[in-house]
Amino acid sequence: MSQDATSRLTRITTQDWALAAISLLFTLAGLFIVGRDFSTGVVTLVLFGLGLVHAVSVILRKRRAQRRRALTAGVIGGVPIRQSRTRMALLGGALLAIGVTHIAFTTRAVQVVLGGLLLGIGVAVVIAVVLGRLSGDYLQFDPAGITFGQPRGKAIVPWDAVTRVAAGELVDNPVVLVSVDAQAVVAAPPAHLPALLRQMARCRGGPGADFVLMTASYGIDAPVLLAALQRYVSQPAARGELACPPRLPAGPPAS
Repeated sequence: MSQDATSRLTRITTQDWALAAISLLFTLAGLFIVGRDFSTGVVTLVLFGLGLVHAVSVILRKRRAQRRRALTAGVIGGVPIRQSRTRMALLGGALLAIGVTHIAFTTRAVQVVLGGLLLGIGVAVVIAVVLGRLSGDYLQFDPAGITFGQPRGKAIVPWDAVTRVAAGELVDNPVVLVSVDAQAVVAAPPAHLPALLRQMARCRGGPGADFVLMTASYGIDAPVLLAALQRYVSQPAARGELACPPRLPAGPPAS
């Protein structure tokens, strides 16, 4: 990962401010228009209001990343870190809102068709979140290694088999890239191994790493996850803290 790419993920650019300013301007314009042309005003408010929320969230994320460039991070071992269902549900809700707006407040055939498509995708996303299909991935840190879990199986990677950990980006979103020695990866159940190897090959052919972690989907800032991974990969002595604390014996029942 080059220094330029890293700075692009943490530096608040002119483009970031411009997108926020344009979204704010059109959101305010929508408030003005809604009194004169209700349909056009509502469509403008929904589209640019959601754009404003996204632009502000990007700026806030980069501000956090700037504060956390140099840090040492640790995690609780033996506990799955699951993807955030709330974030995926919000994405589905945003698609639903845009789709319903286009269907209800526009008359052009193209916009209605687009609205129907977005509505269908939004419904599919919400249903998938409810059923646990889009939020089933998880990470788990243990003294022996890291687990990359999925609904149909998991990959267990010893810490010494991790060959590279780096920051990256995917469609302007921060990711953490993890490269490993594929021969040391253990799949559970074993029948999951062929699908796992195919997935790792696709990731190597795209982002260039065996595992690509979209940190926002876990609700973690990329610098925090990156620092934790680098620490346990480079400092074997730190891995002992990932052991699950022993459970206290149950006391006598209260009288």
